[in-house]
Amino acid sequence: MPWQCSFRSTFRLFREPDGRHDLLDVFLENDGKTMEEVLAALPYDRARAANPGKLPNSKRYRDGRQLLRTVGLVYDEKENGTRRLKVTPLGQAVKRWRPNINPRNAPVLGRHAARALAACQLRNPTRDGSQYTSNVEVFPFAFIWRAMLALNDSISSDELNRAIFHTENDNDLEDAIANIRLAREHNDLAYLGEEVVTEDAKNDRILVWMSWASFGWTLIGDKRQSETGVYEIIPSAKRLLYETAILKLQHWDFSNETQYFDYIAECAGLPEDLR
Repeated sequence: MPWQCSFRSTFRLFREPDGRHDLLDVFLENDGKTMEEVLAALPYDRARAANPGKLPNSKRYRDGRQLLRTVGLVYDEKENGTRRLKVTPLGQAVKRWRPNINPRNAPVLGRHAARALAACQLRNPTRDGSQYTSNVEVFPFAFIWRAMLALNDSISSDELNRAIFHTENDNDLEDAIANIRLAREHNDLAYLGEEVVTEDAKNDRILVWMSWASFGWTLIGDKRQSETGVYEIIPSAKRLLYETAILKLQHWDFSNETQYFDYIAECAGLPEDLR
């Protein structure tokens, strides 16, 4: 069963130069709030709204929640009949770090983020994750890292789309890596599988997975800013990803989202907040 590639939004851990708040800030700062309260806090050009005076479309909340939920930063759960946003321990750590994070100190948070990402499963209790069949045992970010580390620290959109996104287990991943090597050696995409994403916007949809796997472009470089046109592991993150990717975790069946995200936070090994 191919990986789902229906999403387009991405996030960046480093703030823009002007320091303005963005979607990531808003979600991390609204723990315990309802969808309507989060929507009201989102950056929103009301002058250009289709219905001035009204809140943004609820899809903006759902998209943002999915974007950040996939990497273990937020989720939502029902309390007394009302669904409220929950910021996970990893999300709380990112919230504390983000105002001061930069390329020099990013590896400190990156070590915990990588451990959390390595534990993320394609099949999980969320609405998106529950659509995968029971035979799918994929740790998507660890799979991407292992492939890149085995392939000169880089991977292209075609290699992701035609090989990695078809994997369902560790054996599939080994086959995918071998096929990518052949495709590179012969400069022929025929050695890879069929495209998972075939539409015109496929690069945008593949970009989402790399935004997640890079933890907001702190572990892997954005190919849009690369002269090579492929995704490359940031040199300072190579050892970290190697140490994390080689760990073989057990694939679990979780009964609910809270259990799943508590597990991811436990794997992150975050220090206690003593403030």
